[in-house]
Amino acid sequence: MKTIPSIETQQRMHAFFMKTSIPRIYKELLEAERQRKEADELNENQSSRVECNVG
Repeated sequence: MKTIPSIETQQRMHAFFMKTSIPRIYKELLEAERQRKEADELNENQSSRVECNVG
């Protein structure tokens, strides 16, 4: 049967995760958000050109 780590061990594991993994995950999220915004802006620009050509 598996045992649950002590509270102190859980806190150390959490602190380690926050120190090491969270910055990487946050950076990936920011990069994905930036790419999505760029794609949205590109789509808006293309839509504007099409509307100008039609009108």
